Amino acid sequence: MSRIPTMLMGADGPEYLADRRVAQSLDCLQCGYDLNGAEAMGRCPECGMPIPFSIAGSIDPIVHKLSPIPNPAAVGKGLVAATGVMAVLATVVFWWTLFAFAWALQRSDVLTSLKTLEMDRYRSAWWTLSLLVVVFGGFALWSFKPQKRGRVPVGTTRSLLLCAGGVVLAAVGAAATPLTGGRNPVGLWLLAASPLMIMPGLAIMLIGFRGVLVDVGQRCSTFRRAKVRRQRIPPLLAAIGLFGVAWIALLGGLGTGGEAVIVMALAVGLIALLFIGVGCWYLMLNAWWISGALHAPPERLRALLTDPA
Repeated sequence: MSRIPTMLMGADGPEYLADRRVAQSLDCLQCGYDLNGAEAMGRCPECGMPIPFSIAGSIDPIVHKLSPIPNPAAVGKGLVAATGVMAVLATVVFWWTLFAFAWALQRSDVLTSLKTLEMDRYRSAWWTLSLLVVVFGGFALWSFKPQKRGRVPVGTTRSLLLCAGGVVLAAVGAAATPLTGGRNPVGLWLLAASPLMIMPGLAIMLIGFRGVLVDVGQRCSTFRRAKVRRQRIPPLLAAIGLFGVAWIALLGGLGTGGEAVIVMALAVGLIALLFIGVGCWYLMLNAWWISGALHAPPERLRALLTDPA
């Protein structure tokens, strides 16, 4: 077993544990027993785990050294709303692409078979998606709004402007998607290219959100210490770029009639979209970690213990 510490370092400096007691409700890390009133150098009466380990596991001095966020609860909700918008967008684009081209590939001529897709029946769904992007994206941006003296609570003004631009582009792309299609060649090309309409907005949202996430993520020990469990945004941006290249190749194959190019580009594009969707949902999980830390920040070590005897 590791050596039991007699002194812990808090945000206010070192605190010695001898002759002191736990002054607030504190769950044992091993069994969850409430250690309020127990000797700081004692053991859990339920499982016998040394109490200093539970104290050390419940504090986070780094958080208290950071500048305070004026509205931490709202920022946490904004993080979840922003990542939720991106996850839903990526999922809808994936399923729309899978559905449209699974239908089209049942026929010999992809472009001709896309005429059979009645876009009128999907218009309300796409416009509802556009409205949801505006509402939840706007809520997230309102949560990150500048405070006194124009200072934004997290990230930078540039990152928030990028997030706002991405929300607008994604909403416009979703609203424009049901306007594609038709009997003329231009409409068919637009329908085939429709999965590309939302991706620029999603990419810009991710770029802007990266600045917010890196800043506010320092306030969550789970996110800060996570390695492979943390979703990185650059791979998602790379996947969006790969999807764009694959879709341009697909459109080129549709023009030249290259069946091998169509199949290969469609496969690569769908794999990239699947990666983007899973990554955005996992990014939302990361936001939940941070939101939880913002709603219930750790206590200061000095406040957790009684005064020295």
